[in-house]
Amino acid sequence: MRLTAIISILFLVIVTICSCSKNDTPAPPDPCAGVSYDVQYFKTEAVTGVGNGSLSISYPVGDTFTYKLNTGAYQLSPLFTNLVPGTYVLTVKNQKGCTDTAQFEIYSYGPKYALVKQIITGYCGPCHLNGASSGGKNFDTDLSIVNSWDRIKARAVDNIPSQMPEAPNSPLTAIDKQKITDWINAGHRQSD
Repeated sequence: MRLTAIISILFLVIVTICSCSKNDTPAPPDPCAGVSYDVQYFKTEAVTGVGNGSLSISYPVGDTFTYKLNTGAYQLSPLFTNLVPGTYVLTVKNQKGCTDTAQFEIYSYGPKYALVKQIITGYCGPCHLNGASSGGKNFDTDLSIVNSWDRIKARAVDNIPSQMPEAPNSPLTAIDKQKITDWINAGHRQSD
């Protein structure tokens, strides 16, 4: 009797452990597995700290994508305007409901600094932007521009020891030189 009881208990344990049947089907593959986007965008900073910053997504784009910032609603347009300074989380969603996110920040620029930043972006690219550091100066960050105000003035405004920028973008116009001078005289800060 004892052996029968032990066999019955073993049979019960085995039946309990294996509760599968031939009718079980595997779960369908996750349509979002491996979905990620190298989100690319262009942004403009908010000038004077008001809501005039913007974000324009350049990849991924198309009629199968929607976009949202932070906890806002999804929209079809890859353009966001009237952004105030701050940190944002952009969510991109495709037609299958798969999402990916990117974080970016809209900075607060003073009006004079915003003009100087445009000049540097327009004239200094090959030598001082996108990792280039001609003469030991790289202007990829706002801090590097602010900290180099005296070098910018010497080279771009006063042409000491020589004129910058060099050809093909040289020389700066008198109007652009005055924009740099006005920023420096205001205190040469990002907020000026």
